[in-house]
Amino acid sequence: MDQQQTHQLILLLLFTLVSSTSVNAFTSELPTPSLNETEEKTSELPAPSPDEPEVKQFLLPPNYQSLYKLEKYGTHVGDMEVELNYNNGVINYSSIATAKGLASFLVKTKPKENSVLNWPEDARLSFPQQQSYNYFQDKKHKKNQQILFSHTQTNETLIKGSYKHKTYTLETDKTVWARQLLPLLMSSDLQLNPDITSNSFYISDKGQIQKYTYTRLATEYIKFENKVLPVLKFKINREGNGRMSYAWLSSAHFYLPLKIEQYKKDALYLRMLMTHFKLNQDD
Repeated sequence: MDQQQTHQLILLLLFTLVSSTSVNAFTSELPTPSLNETEEKTSELPAPSPDEPEVKQFLLPPNYQSLYKLEKYGTHVGDMEVELNYNNGVINYSSIATAKGLASFLVKTKPKENSVLNWPEDARLSFPQQQSYNYFQDKKHKKNQQILFSHTQTNETLIKGSYKHKTYTLETDKTVWARQLLPLLMSSDLQLNPDITSNSFYISDKGQIQKYTYTRLATEYIKFENKVLPVLKFKINREGNGRMSYAWLSSAHFYLPLKIEQYKKDALYLRMLMTHFKLNQDD
């Protein structure tokens, strides 16, 4: 797995959608200990109905900051700070990862991701429009990525991007997002309809447009800040890819993920655990 893919998949697990490079950078030289199985209370849910209506509106969480602990095979390898800021009709969604422990001796850079979306106050019932996405590790890193989105009056989206020092152009009539936004997209769906069990989004990444689908699996319980909270467990998969990701979303936190896991060949590979959550009350 390349560095950028790992960092973004950790954000996706939406969530991201939730974004996947730095964790692999932190862990590529670490040993692989054996995995310990964990038990959680689970109540199975019925399969999603194929006739379930699509969610047509969009709802952001309040502006917030969160901190996640990043683990590979149970070893703490880094922390990721996530921040959402919506002000004057512009959404800024950013993350920055920092290596910890042994990984801090191997990785000196701090990979950053940022998405900018336009959402005027007088259009709050419509979807925001993504304007840009950037992934940056350092000036010489060949997998830095930049994507610019432009939107026509005929509801088409023109995408201009650069990846591995090459540029590309895509055009589509679908609503397209950066992969980093998966946590916010799922949060919006569930805030508007807590009973939703499945939905799909089209994601632009590395010169391609791919379909991502989340499916609700069960209700479980996770301990966070000395409280045991009910969470909704979702499976997230990319069309044509057999690798599975899972996200546990908390209604008490606007359906943002308390935990994200990625599995590789049926074994737990990466885990992301929320350790701190704070609303930015002054925004």
